[in-house]
Amino acid sequence: MITNNVVLQYDLPAPGWSCSGVQNGAGHMCGASHIYAGLQNGMLLVFDTRQTKAPLHSLMGLSTHPVHTIHAVVDCSGSTKVISASSIGPCIWDVDGGENRPNLLTGTENQGVCISLACAPPSSDLVVATFRPKVELSGDGTSSQVAISQSPTLSSSGKLGSHALMRRTSSTSFVKEQVCNGSVSELRMSKSAIIPCSGNSQHLFAYGDESLHGVRTWQLPSFQSFADLMPHRRPILDLRFAESSGGEKYLGCLSEEKLQVFKVIDH
Repeated sequence: MITNNVVLQYDLPAPGWSCSGVQNGAGHMCGASHIYAGLQNGMLLVFDTRQTKAPLHSLMGLSTHPVHTIHAVVDCSGSTKVISASSIGPCIWDVDGGENRPNLLTGTENQGVCISLACAPPSSDLVVATFRPKVELSGDGTSSQVAISQSPTLSSSGKLGSHALMRRTSSTSFVKEQVCNGSVSELRMSKSAIIPCSGNSQHLFAYGDESLHGVRTWQLPSFQSFADLMPHRRPILDLRFAESSGGEKYLGCLSEEKLQVFKVIDH
C-alpha cells in the first residue's frame, strides 16, 4: 500500500463479495498467509499467499446465494474458523479441520433473510446476525405478480427486522440467546459491529439503523438500548470497529454524505 503496487492477484470463478484475514485482539493480522474470499455463487475460497497459482481450498456453501460477510477467527483451541453470512443465515466453516461444507448456526433457520453479521473479536464467542422479513411469493405466476405488486414500497424508515444474539458453546456450535427488533434496510446488505469493552463492562452492538440514519447501540447480552450516535441525512452504508496497537478503540461509519469516526472509551 505504501508504493500503491499490486503484489499478488488471483482470478476468481465468480464475482467476489467479501474477504477476510485472521486478526488478533489488537487488529493485527496473524497467520497472515491465509486469506478468505466469499463469492457470489455461495462458495468460500481459501488462499495461501505463498501459493500464487490457485486457491488452497475451494469450498461449496449451503446455497448459491452470495456470501456477503466473512469473519475469519481463531477459537480457544487455536483452530481457525470462518463465520460467514448469506441470505439463508450465518454459517461456520471449519477451514482447518478439512470439512468441505459449512454448518448453519442453530436457531437461525426461520428468522428471515440474513443481511448482516457481527462478531466479537478476537475469538467470536458472541455473534449478532441481523434479519429482515422474507417476501413470500405464491407458486403460480399470476399470484406471484400480485404478491410483487402489493409488496410495500421502499420507505426512508426501512422495515421492522430483528437482531439475534448467539453465544459460542463449542468450537463449532452456537446457541441463540436473545432477539431484539430494529429498523433495517429493505434493499441493502447492512453492516454491524460488536465493540468489546474491558473490565466488567458489557460489550456493545452497533448497527446503522434505517429510521435513525445513524448508528444505534445496544448493550450485550441484554440488548438494552445504550446510545444513538449523531445521525446523518442519508442511510449508513458501512460500519467498522478497529483497535490500534496501543489499545485505542474506534468505531467508524460511512454514508453518502460523510465519514464519522468515534473513539470508544471504556468505563
